[in-house]
Amino acid sequence: MTSRRGLVRRLRAGVAPFAKQTLLRTGGYDTIRRLLPSRRLAILRYHAICGASGYRYADPGICITPESFEQHVAYLTQRYAVLNLEHAVAQLIAGKPLPRNAVAITFDDGYADNLAAAHTLAKYGASATFYITAGCMAGGQPFWPAELRHLVNSIADRRVSLRADNLDVEIDLSSDLARAGAVRRLTKVFKSHPIPVREALLEQLRVHARGSDFPRVMLTWDEVRDMHALGMTIGSHTLTHPNLPSAGLAAARHELAASKARLEEEISAPVTMFSYPNGGAERYITRELQQAVRQAGYAAAATSRNGFAGPDTDVYALERIEVEESLADLVFALEVERFVLGPTPESAEKHEWIGSQSYEGTN
Repeated sequence: MTSRRGLVRRLRAGVAPFAKQTLLRTGGYDTIRRLLPSRRLAILRYHAICGASGYRYADPGICITPESFEQHVAYLTQRYAVLNLEHAVAQLIAGKPLPRNAVAITFDDGYADNLAAAHTLAKYGASATFYITAGCMAGGQPFWPAELRHLVNSIADRRVSLRADNLDVEIDLSSDLARAGAVRRLTKVFKSHPIPVREALLEQLRVHARGSDFPRVMLTWDEVRDMHALGMTIGSHTLTHPNLPSAGLAAARHELAASKARLEEEISAPVTMFSYPNGGAERYITRELQQAVRQAGYAAAATSRNGFAGPDTDVYALERIEVEESLADLVFALEVERFVLGPTPESAEKHEWIGSQSYEGTN
């Protein structure tokens, strides 16, 4: 069966950039929005707001330049009902209708560049939900997806052998292309094994990197508090960004509870929003995890699965829209893809396999 992810990729590739730009420039999207308004909620999924300099800590596929992000926010606030996600979820739970053409903005991970994004949102009178990896803020444990990129590109050796828990991994570092492949391969290894395996392999990479300093790439707690004071919602993205099914239920429960407690302590406010980390080809959400999220006291949880939320949506498996650099691509997603990604109530068994239809990044 064709996955939503594959369908979206083919749809986006099948429409020429010139056609998307023409629809944007001539008001074609405005006509669609006026004549056929959306009745569902588009939850946008951002990560890093940076240019090429940010590729040292974030995959280029999850980076949006500050200039493009401001274009996005200016356009959205002029033409859509930009909602606070907590309030929108409360409306969905209560069975109350949302405004037409409703959008909510979210960020995963907690990169330092998100502070400037929060100021851009406030400039336009908008807010977003920032899902924070609570144990990996500046001064805490390194955020492994960013540290992995740093370490792989800091090792002078052309080939490295790693071993942990009867797992042998040999990586080729002989070229820039090989190093990029090593990052992808190790990311999959980290996602598919328990947390101790991830940490053991990272420690070996640190030894091979010979003490290369890992720069600050994550927010400080003072910055998180500043963002909250600006009207941003602070949500949880776990404590250390593990793949929760691979971590095991006991470790997953700790990640859920400890991150929520730390965030609430730091911002002196309830934290009710959660985002599952590590969307990609690997399974990253199960029925047991959805139940654990609910039991941990969260009101809703977001996935990396492409789709639009509505009254039929499981609020512990909220679908979101993958955002790309171009404003024309973003509006194409909102005004054309919504006719393809319509309501599809799914069984809990289907949610067991969420992940195979999402962007294969780190989220």
